[in-house]
Amino acid sequence: MVRFSFALNARMQAFIDVRDALACLDTARRCDGAYAWVQAACDLRASLLGDLGRKAALPEIVAILAEMQDQLARLANDHPELCASIRQASNRLGQHMQCLQGGLAEAQRHLAEDALLAAYANAQKKQDLLGHQRCLPQSLDVLWRQQRRRIEQVHDALLPLRQAVQDMDAMLNDYVQWRARTAQEGSDKITPDRQRRYGLLVVGLSPEQVSTGLIPDMSGNHLAIRVRFQRWPALEPAREVGEDVDYHYMLVPVAG
Repeated sequence: MVRFSFALNARMQAFIDVRDALACLDTARRCDGAYAWVQAACDLRASLLGDLGRKAALPEIVAILAEMQDQLARLANDHPELCASIRQASNRLGQHMQCLQGGLAEAQRHLAEDALLAAYANAQKKQDLLGHQRCLPQSLDVLWRQQRRRIEQVHDALLPLRQAVQDMDAMLNDYVQWRARTAQEGSDKITPDRQRRYGLLVVGLSPEQVSTGLIPDMSGNHLAIRVRFQRWPALEPAREVGEDVDYHYMLVPVAG
């Protein structure tokens, strides 16, 4: 199942931004993609430092961990037969919170002070997406290959954050069950229960559906969410889907 996340508030959006930036950073490191790594690092830099109009993400992530821990405690009271496994998950969250509450000084320092990342971040602010003015197309590949220490030190410094985010993301996706639904003529409206506080909508499509260019477009808030499906064919403009679309979704009652 390919999962598409839609945050229903700023706190969950901060979590998703960090989760996705870390995933792209790891992929770029494995695939030796210089531009992809620098772009992901700058996106993560903006989240952790509160740059580009974003709120600093670390306190938001700690707050989500704390809320999830509280919900696990209530779940253990309601289901004593699951108490041992729930306690284990709660202890993991507690350990992550301890690591993150002290801040990520080394990681933040690396991201804030590294000359290459600072240059690329400034280029982005000027809509210079390839860093032409700083001659990055000519120099980036050499800097990338000769300064691998940068990549590995950032990777190591981000390890506590990566582990916390991966565990939390797995718990969010396992917390509620998928529901099957059909978007009539490619459009649907989801109305969450107002008695519960939802922070995240996840829409699931099969890899086969996505391979045809099927992509959900989600808008709205915790009161009403509109889901429209588009088709993104190669080398053609996006177009609205006019036929029925079967999909799955889950509403996660965390960080609502």
